[in-house]
Amino acid sequence: MFIKKGAASVLLLVSLNALATSNSALEEIVITSSRVPEPWSEIATAITKLSREDLDHYGNLSLVDILQHQPSMSVTHTGGMGKAATVRIRGEEGYRTLVVLDGIPLTDTTGTQHSPRLEHLTTQSVTSVEILRGPQGLMYGADAGGIIFLSSTPDQRGWSNAVALETGRYNQQSVFLKSAISGEQGYLQVSWQNSSLDGFNALTADNTTKDADGYDNDTKHISGAWQVTQDLQLSAVHRATSATNEYDGCYNANFQVTHVCTDQYDNSASQIAATFAGDKALHQISYSLTQTEKAFYSDKIFSFGAEGKLRSLAWASKLDLNDYIHAVVGADADRAELNDGSIIRKRDQLGLFTEIKWAPRKSLTLAVGARTDDNDDFGRHNSLRLTGVAVQTLNDSTLKYKASYGTGFRAPSLYEVAYNAGPFAYGSAASTRLKEEQSAGFDIGIEWLVQTDLHLQVTYFRQTVEDEIFFDLEAYTGYLQDQGEALVSGLELSADWQVKTGLSIAANATIMDSERPDGAARIYRPDNQASLSVRYSDPDQRFSGQVVLQHRGDSRGIVNQTIDGYTALSFKLQYALTPDLRPYLRVENAFDADTREIPSYCASRAAIYAGMSYQF
Repeated sequence: MFIKKGAASVLLLVSLNALATSNSALEEIVITSSRVPEPWSEIATAITKLSREDLDHYGNLSLVDILQHQPSMSVTHTGGMGKAATVRIRGEEGYRTLVVLDGIPLTDTTGTQHSPRLEHLTTQSVTSVEILRGPQGLMYGADAGGIIFLSSTPDQRGWSNAVALETGRYNQQSVFLKSAISGEQGYLQVSWQNSSLDGFNALTADNTTKDADGYDNDTKHISGAWQVTQDLQLSAVHRATSATNEYDGCYNANFQVTHVCTDQYDNSASQIAATFAGDKALHQISYSLTQTEKAFYSDKIFSFGAEGKLRSLAWASKLDLNDYIHAVVGADADRAELNDGSIIRKRDQLGLFTEIKWAPRKSLTLAVGARTDDNDDFGRHNSLRLTGVAVQTLNDSTLKYKASYGTGFRAPSLYEVAYNAGPFAYGSAASTRLKEEQSAGFDIGIEWLVQTDLHLQVTYFRQTVEDEIFFDLEAYTGYLQDQGEALVSGLELSADWQVKTGLSIAANATIMDSERPDGAARIYRPDNQASLSVRYSDPDQRFSGQVVLQHRGDSRGIVNQTIDGYTALSFKLQYALTPDLRPYLRVENAFDADTREIPSYCASRAAIYAGMSYQF
């Protein structure tokens, strides 16, 4: 049941920031699964949640460098910070991952497959991260094969300010400023972040210039919410990122390979929203606009560029029908646009969805949901989701049993369709009429919570993608489509143990098998991966630190060659000179492991960074 009107403002802040409402993990509030706030005890889908404290302990400036430590999250880098990075959830392609920031879908419609540009997302203005694994076409639209939900809502009341500085290897320099005020009438915050580094030679084929490929990122963020009445809240957010990236391996005007290449990326994401909370209902409506402009330069001469937009009007409502049944209903209307000078395309997609949850008793929650999407180019498609959760209370612990099944589809992107119909496709790609991909997946798992000290999870998953679209990386003919089902299955294990006050251990491991319809391995997917972190804080809260050991198993390359895995150690140590001033030392890849995930690209070696954070 929802809280009463007198506490509606508290619910609204919680719903935006996914704050925990209790020390019990089962009562922690999660947003991602059904787009509205729900307690963990009712969630059957597989979710990982990171708080601002978690992000601080890792210390990485780039979000992808933290994501690679989470269950079933594999990352491939094409060089250092700012270089193109692909984040795969449970072995699925990165363009099936939907990234949402404060309710705004950060989809790059100028991309070849509308994939998110995660390499340009930094962690400093983010207050929480939720990762939803598996096909999630029901709530977020048919393209979503996994969700990364980012929130920047202030996590404390009152007026707060923050300054953070960092410097280190590859001449990395970072500055972050933030000011926020939050209270019962809402909040207002503004932040600015600038990071730059000289970098290192990104491509192994660059054995002539061997120049350092640098990166610069400038991000401005402003957001606010106003509690108009006891029930109604209005909110707005605007984020602008301008990034310049140097890389290797492009073509100049003479169609010769050059290693003097630059990518200019400019993105703005804006949203206005309204939330109404009553005794037995929560209604949210929003309009967002994501705009992307990019330009590429070869030998310092402009070679090509593109502009893209994604407009999204979304509505979601949670209704308590009685003490045992509640429903989530909603709709979203999206318009994607692409203009690269030769390709000018638009596409609309309208989605309607509903989910009914039934709790015949407090310890059991069952849900069934359906969605229909009407795509301009590929017609109407239906998605569904079935979930079940049972909670068993023991003497001093709790068992949670969960199962979910979901489906979805992905229409070929504007670029994929246009490329195969254009002058550059040839051979089989030129005659291939791309059709939509179909996805389905289920997982079943168990969680064991021992008071607030120990949380163990085991989840088995199996997913398929039918008619998977891929680019021909061998002959470069264009976009092709597998006939049949690509399969990924695996086991996720995780443990969080509060050993004693100030000392905790977290570990996760994923064992995964990913195959194309012909049985061949899908490229760049490690067969196993694991992460172990130990976090410590002394009784006086002056010294704190985290040590992280990451293992990535072997994977396969384009021509089925073995790509060796690696094990890398990183840590961050921090000491509070005063309660507000905290200098720190951060070390990445301490033992200088070879962390290349793609054979033709270089990777960062051992690196030391020093920084300071000041909050007042």
